[in-house]
Amino acid sequence: MDSHLTRNIRLLQAFWFLRDFQLWIPVWIVFLTVERGFSLTEITGAEGLYLVAIVFLEVPTGAIADRYGRARSMALGAFCLGLAVLIFAFADSFAVLLVSFLLWSVAHTLMSGADMALLFDTLKLGNRESEYERLAGRGSALGWAGGGIATLLGGPVAAFVDTRFTMFFGAGTCVLAAVLALALWEPPHRRGTEPPAPYIASIRAAFNEMWRVPAVRAVVLLAGTSTAALVASHYLIQPYLVERGVEVGARFSLLQVPIFFAGFAGSMFAARIGVRMGTKRALVGLPLLGVGAYLLLAVTPGLAGYAAFPLLIALGSAIQPISSGFVNRQISSERRATVLSIQGMVHSLTLAAIAPAVGFATDESGAGAAFMAGAVMTAMALLLFGPWLLAQRGAGRPPLAEGETAG
Repeated sequence: MDSHLTRNIRLLQAFWFLRDFQLWIPVWIVFLTVERGFSLTEITGAEGLYLVAIVFLEVPTGAIADRYGRARSMALGAFCLGLAVLIFAFADSFAVLLVSFLLWSVAHTLMSGADMALLFDTLKLGNRESEYERLAGRGSALGWAGGGIATLLGGPVAAFVDTRFTMFFGAGTCVLAAVLALALWEPPHRRGTEPPAPYIASIRAAFNEMWRVPAVRAVVLLAGTSTAALVASHYLIQPYLVERGVEVGARFSLLQVPIFFAGFAGSMFAARIGVRMGTKRALVGLPLLGVGAYLLLAVTPGLAGYAAFPLLIALGSAIQPISSGFVNRQISSERRATVLSIQGMVHSLTLAAIAPAVGFATDESGAGAAFMAGAVMTAMALLLFGPWLLAQRGAGRPPLAEGETAG
């Protein structure tokens, strides 16, 4: 068991790094707007349709992972992601861009929830569930590190070679990630020899299991909506830099690198934040700080407010391990990936509404109006679901991992 556990953790960490090591990250919006002639409204409109597709696909693909295997679902998702990136590189019309984004949604949902469910079940078989937040945070941090290193390299590579080359390279790393996923050991996640439930019935059972636990409902709704409002800031980073006269190249990439290492830091410290603050306080307090960061960006001229971007990303990245750790402990193993996908569905549904609004606000009134919209949307998530979560019992502090202290 220890050999399976250690091997799975190492393979998962490599998978997360390679999946997010995409050299096109710092230039994709510039590629579409400057080189391919798309408006930001068109881009965020396609992104909105991508997110709507995720809403419809998230839970069904989560059920596929629970029924047919989380490792297989992750491998298929990584392969589809590579294909989507290749199509994206040749986008010359809105229809081609939309095909790429819709295939991207299939890839995302096949991987979403499956990786965290596999990690938790691996740890559970070794009686090491208390380590989940720490290892999930570390895995998420490796993904951010992969994106950060790719961002550091992507701008110079695009400037000296070709923007499209960065996308070809990214497709290759996705294929390598798919190979790693196929090498994962699949922990058993059904009771004894119990056969899998019918597909539709398993989805219905997952919704019922989530809904009958008020604290889980509150965590899923608040975490899903607040992280969507926070990560919407990603759409504004490149337009913000272009609006302030920063050209594509080394400086353009360097200014984006802190964003990814902020995500790295947020993920790495998520377990400590959850232990010190407790699940309820963390899931309310972190988005509240995000409202302040958005307002800082809205009122600060020039590049002086840029430090608020890393803060927004760090806050959003810290929420996911805390919320998924709580959900994992409350939901039975055979429906774990499906319920985690419900939280992903809430996130995507919220972001599907926010993304086009942010793009339109930027095109019509500039980034300042979009930042104000981000602050309002984050505050709305808190007002709608924060009091509900604070009123629930059973959403306290996650358990300490062996050898750790809250201080």
